[in-house]
Amino acid sequence: MAQAAIFGINSNLDTGGIIDNLVSLQRTPINLVEAKRALEEAKLLTFQDLKGRLQTFKSVVNTLNTEAKFLSTQSNFSNNNSSDTNSVASLSTSSEATSGTFSLTVNNLANETKLISDGFSSTSGAVTQGTFTIVAGAASATITIDSTNDTADGLRLAINNSGINAQATFLNDGSDTNPVRLVLSGTQTGTDNAVSVSGSLVTFTETQAAQDASLVLDGVAITKSTNTVTDIITGTIITLESAGSGTITQSSDTDTIKGKIQAYVDGFNELMVHLDDLLSLNTDTGETSVLFANFAVQNLQQKLRETASQEILGVSGDFQYLSQIGVRTLSDGTLSIDDGDLTDAMAEDITNVSELFSSSGSTSSSAVTFIGFTTETASGGYDIQVSGGVPQLATSGSTTFVDATGSGNFYAGADGTDAEGLNFRVSSLTDGDYGTITLTLGVAALTNRILANLTDSSLDGPLEAEIDTATETIADYDETIIDLEERLVLFEEDLREKFTNLEVLLGRLNSQRDAFDQSIDGIRALFSGGG
Repeated sequence: MAQAAIFGINSNLDTGGIIDNLVSLQRTPINLVEAKRALEEAKLLTFQDLKGRLQTFKSVVNTLNTEAKFLSTQSNFSNNNSSDTNSVASLSTSSEATSGTFSLTVNNLANETKLISDGFSSTSGAVTQGTFTIVAGAASATITIDSTNDTADGLRLAINNSGINAQATFLNDGSDTNPVRLVLSGTQTGTDNAVSVSGSLVTFTETQAAQDASLVLDGVAITKSTNTVTDIITGTIITLESAGSGTITQSSDTDTIKGKIQAYVDGFNELMVHLDDLLSLNTDTGETSVLFANFAVQNLQQKLRETASQEILGVSGDFQYLSQIGVRTLSDGTLSIDDGDLTDAMAEDITNVSELFSSSGSTSSSAVTFIGFTTETASGGYDIQVSGGVPQLATSGSTTFVDATGSGNFYAGADGTDAEGLNFRVSSLTDGDYGTITLTLGVAALTNRILANLTDSSLDGPLEAEIDTATETIADYDETIIDLEERLVLFEEDLREKFTNLEVLLGRLNSQRDAFDQSIDGIRALFSGGG
């Protein structure tokens, strides 16, 4: 402030204005860097937003990228007697369930053992001290009653804490004397889990014997220890609810499957529109979007479009393209669904339709079992042979076999080949041909690979590289701005010091001039007076 007080006092110049203009001119490089930083920050935010959108679409893709997720089966049980409203069985299915009908007769349900004791006056009624044994299935437990627990409630707690598969509860039968009874129930159904008691402390009477469920499926008699039957129809859980008979009908849940396909198409189209916007150019104004001509975004858009329209290798039916089932690519790169064509295709070959979207593996030889694959495995067929006790793979149509890696009966395709990561089990290492392993990667499975490469930070994909580059560039710009700001402060301080020195120097010169003028005036006066 002391410097500002003398600005222009001797020079009569607008020194403050001059300094401000010079400083403003010197700030131009900073303004340019700040503009570049703002553009880079806009790019970073756009890339981060794109990553979020891709993750959202990936969650949609994950609902149909495997056969297990894509296929949905609905099951229904109808009573043989249409007037019978009794619920005989309820059903739930997994993706492994297939269409078909099955006749079911439930003769009786599985039961647990139920035992009931003689009555007690109350829950604190006395129990004779001693021991008795409970047997539940193959396990047993000895219960000890002493002075610490010689009541009905003490006995209940001792049974429940024994670790045996039985549970004791109280029942009040309402009688005037000794209304409290102890009910001992097995916690598991079936004859193999029957509960019995031995000992003379308390008398128990069996009110329900353990019993296996008895049913007939398609004429085959079956007994089960539980009313939840999981292993007689593949992919279907049957919960027995009462005796009766009827028909189980299983069919593809086309509405659910269509919903998954529609969600995929909607997510794909939303992403395509957004990518178009990111890459847009206004031909009238020449204005471009933030990511105009960005290679990573262009490449993403191109890959997604190619994936949606390409031929799917290794399918089991006639449908090899999405367009053949009514999912077609429009001129703007988005997808549309012809519901009629899709419905017809699903009715004709739902497995083939599934292959167009999801991933699946199969083998032509019972001696070879498909296990799985990795992101490095290419779709298609692979011939397998054993030579010298070592399994070998070759792309179908090729005669170049490469040793698989592994040991025992588990192997995988060799690194660097199309079969890399193709996992399989072979039951015999005797030399010979073992057929073909076929890996089908549908549109959703391939899309999932693309999205995983972009959204999984551990893979260091191109999108992550763009985000890292933008972040580092912004940090570099911040350092540059700080450095230039510090230089600008020094520049302004130097200017102010120089202009202050100028005013001081002019002040001295003015003082010398005034003193000289006074001297001249004195001389003039002297000579003027002498005349």
